[in-house]
Amino acid sequence: MSYTVLARKYRSQTFADMVGQEHISRTLGNAIKSGRIAHAFLFTGARGVGKTTTARLLAKALNCENGPTPEPCNACDPCREITNGVDMDVLEIDGASNNSVDDVRRLQESLPYRPSRDRFKVVIVDEVHMLSTGAFNAFLKTLEEPPPHVKFIFATTEIHKVPITIRSRCQRHDFRLIPHSLVAKHVRWILAQENVSADEEAIAIVVREAGGSMRDALTVLEQLLAFGGDNLSGQEVARGLGIADQQSVLATARALLDGDAAACVRAVAALGEQGLDVTHFARELLWLARDMVVLRVVGDDERLVDRPAEERSALAKVAAEHAPQQLERTFSGLSKLIDEAAESATPQLALEMGLVRLADRPPLQPLAALLERLHALEARLLGGGPSAGPGSGGGARRPPLPPPSAPTRGAARELREPPREQPIASSGPPSPPVASTPSPIASPTPTPSPSPIASPSPSPIASPSPSPTPSPSPSPIASPTPSPNRNPIPTSTPIPARASDVGAGLTPPSSPPATPPPAAAPAAPTTTPTSTSAADAGSDEVPKAWHDILGALRANLPALGAVLEHGVPVQVDSTCVRVSFPDGSFFGRQATTKQAREALAEAARRVLGGEPKIEVGYNLGSARASVAAAQAAQKKERRNEVEKAARNHPRVKDAMDVFEEHEVQVEVE
Repeated sequence: MSYTVLARKYRSQTFADMVGQEHISRTLGNAIKSGRIAHAFLFTGARGVGKTTTARLLAKALNCENGPTPEPCNACDPCREITNGVDMDVLEIDGASNNSVDDVRRLQESLPYRPSRDRFKVVIVDEVHMLSTGAFNAFLKTLEEPPPHVKFIFATTEIHKVPITIRSRCQRHDFRLIPHSLVAKHVRWILAQENVSADEEAIAIVVREAGGSMRDALTVLEQLLAFGGDNLSGQEVARGLGIADQQSVLATARALLDGDAAACVRAVAALGEQGLDVTHFARELLWLARDMVVLRVVGDDERLVDRPAEERSALAKVAAEHAPQQLERTFSGLSKLIDEAAESATPQLALEMGLVRLADRPPLQPLAALLERLHALEARLLGGGPSAGPGSGGGARRPPLPPPSAPTRGAARELREPPREQPIASSGPPSPPVASTPSPIASPTPTPSPSPIASPSPSPIASPSPSPTPSPSPSPIASPTPSPNRNPIPTSTPIPARASDVGAGLTPPSSPPATPPPAAAPAAPTTTPTSTSAADAGSDEVPKAWHDILGALRANLPALGAVLEHGVPVQVDSTCVRVSFPDGSFFGRQATTKQAREALAEAARRVLGGEPKIEVGYNLGSARASVAAAQAAQKKERRNEVEKAARNHPRVKDAMDVFEEHEVQVEVE
């Protein structure tokens, strides 16, 4: 007696036996009950999902001696012969080998004759998309108006290759991929019928390899029964199929997330030693990354993560140790890595180096920390924080100038002589050339050393030299004797052209002295306030205790301190610390987390004493401003003052009068 493979032995014999295609079995059953049976059907879907099986079931339902009925008896002659494929009135044609016009014409010649025994003559054309264009055209008229005793059933896996003229003449039914849970259930039932035991990992491997195809699942199961006998385990199944077991895949995924590049290299080397498929291993890693993302976002849901309970629990534990963003980034990197390995001539090397690259990626930076760094950079650029030194953010934008000489350190800067001068106007004979010429506004190019101020002939227009240290208030330079051919300019009015140049005053030009003039008295050093002191100066309503709490937080958790700067302190005392944020605030979402509340409570206990109650919420009600708002207001006010002082300087006004046809703007950084 010949052996019958599982895919044929356990083929569905009724519509109720169909797995995963209930929408089609219900439609066809209701059509048979109501007598609304179409003359042509087109079944489309992936391989092994039941298209040909359903075509035979429909033929049996139409020709059963008890029918037409949605429940054929499988006992009468038509049912038995159709099941065995030997019924004379049910023609099964392979479209790949009978695809010419002559084959279609020979079929058409037999259609007018009534069936020899059955109720209907059923023509099943498998892989109908393989017919030639001429064969399709020959089918058109017959397919549109066939004899009443003829039914056509077409099956195809590539519906896009079937002409629209054929599709429009058929009732189309789309077969879906069978869910993994239903495939696993059917595999367990077949194993029970075959008296074979298998663990959940072995069944899970069979289901994943099937990919939603029941026939593929039974084919893989057939191979494993020949390999492992009556007892199937996960490791034996993986070895029999030549793939990596799930423990190896999970260990590699854990090493990848932990940044252990050495473990990833060893895992790929083990694949090569065992001769396993590296592209299959990469796909398994991708599926594992996807399942970890789902478990991290949704939770333990067996409908979304179709794995054994023990394996799903292990994945959930690994996923809980990493942020969702890191898991998503790993999935994205593995997705690209699969394409690289598949297209590479050496997929093992491509996979190895790709895993090393993913493992060595720098960790993600918290958004709050990046925002804090941006605020600090903005404060330095606008003069609201410490001056930028070499290597800092401000230094990257404008190189620092060399410090002034010792006698004038802390006072106003001396200005450099411009390379060339263009006189604006001259009311008298020009002055003789001098060794150095003063410039109302110096060139923006930094110089190695400042030049002494001297008297020019006509007045040039230039740009101020940037200062290495911004100062919030100008201090004028002592004025030497003015030149006879120039009008003296009051020395009490400074000219700032940039925020960084505030503190560098301008003096009227003078004749070159025989000896260098004595240095002006050093001005009192100015100190740029830090963010906390700036807020104190800008907003008297912000409690000092709140600044102390923020300072304590910045010492240990600078990111959280930067977040809470945007909150409004409604109440700050030893009994309660209440902080309010506007609705929808990003900083509010960061500050209302459990970790943020605990850190705020610890800082409040250290600063205020006792056990203050911590309340962080939205729109708690207060007329106060946040520390960040106070800082922004003070910076804006200082900027406006600098710009106003620059526009009111007499030399700037002279320049605006000279160039009255053009709009002159003073840019303040």
